[in-house]
Amino acid sequence: MLELNAYRAFHLNQVVEERAKAQALIETITDGVMLVDDRGLLIYSNQRALDLLGIDKHDPNIVLPGSVKHETFAPVVSGLMASQENYLKAEVTVHDPDGDCDVCKNFRVISRQFLLATFKRSGRVILIRDVTVEKEIESARETFFHMITHDMRAPLTSIQGYAHLMEQYVPASPEAGKYLQAILRSSMRLNGMVEDILNTIKLEHGEMKLNPAAADAGEMCARVFEMYAPLASRKNIKFSLVPSPSKIDFNADVVLLERVISNLVGNALKFTPNGGEVSLFCSEAGGEVVFGVEDTGPGIPKDKHKEIFEKYTQLEEHKYMGFGLGLAMCKMAVELHRGRIWVESEEGKGSKFSFAIQTK
Repeated sequence: MLELNAYRAFHLNQVVEERAKAQALIETITDGVMLVDDRGLLIYSNQRALDLLGIDKHDPNIVLPGSVKHETFAPVVSGLMASQENYLKAEVTVHDPDGDCDVCKNFRVISRQFLLATFKRSGRVILIRDVTVEKEIESARETFFHMITHDMRAPLTSIQGYAHLMEQYVPASPEAGKYLQAILRSSMRLNGMVEDILNTIKLEHGEMKLNPAAADAGEMCARVFEMYAPLASRKNIKFSLVPSPSKIDFNADVVLLERVISNLVGNALKFTPNGGEVSLFCSEAGGEVVFGVEDTGPGIPKDKHKEIFEKYTQLEEHKYMGFGLGLAMCKMAVELHRGRIWVESEEGKGSKFSFAIQTK
């Protein structure tokens, strides 16, 4: 019995010590952290979270969202607790009492479900992070992008214009044609990047106005296919256009949607290795026209399927291969058309990006 009691005491001390370490760590971090059960009853919270939500730490019966006193956080926490989604994220802007926006604070609220093993029920962890500095950096980055893109458009137009003139006046030869085509392709790619930046800024700020017109889905795909076929050939990638069973007519901003298709095709060709395959297709189903690009590239982890559509987000292995704006622009452009965009992919098994627009 003495040995058993000593054994229990030893393990109890270990548990207490580990708990103290975890508590000291959580109280030290600047993020607010809370654990609640499926009924909203508080399991654990650091002081930072209680301060942000306006909850009295001496209250013995803290229940979310009812105990939240901060009026800005209250609706966000209420939405989190009412949702059945495993992972949720929300942005909160807190203004100072005097309404001086120069000292506004921006917070990101992240929530994920976890299993309460003892009760065999799901609980929820809530993390509240101050992202004010991050937002300021993002704003400065957008301003910088906006400035350089506007400054780049004039010389870029000149490069393209003079390259087209040289095609007419330079004596025909295989070398000259090859070099001029390289100039034109590079200038077109750069122009596309400039358009992505400007479109992303306009879409995010609600300044983008659609110019809807009658569109033919098959013709849109054919134009993009013709544009990217030479690039696929140079990379030794089998690039195919899957014909639609019938003509698909709908109304949309043709220029903007062709930019979306171009981005998806460009990404597929960029990340698919030599000797791989990329296919472009469109079809009609359930009152929607569906566009898709499928490749045999490296694939995307399942936990990154939503994250890749956020601004400046890139997979670690794809860092420095662009600005990370292409897919974000695609998502905003499709949603502006009241459509939806998604990806089906597994690591090592390629990717299939699709988006759907209502035909009526």
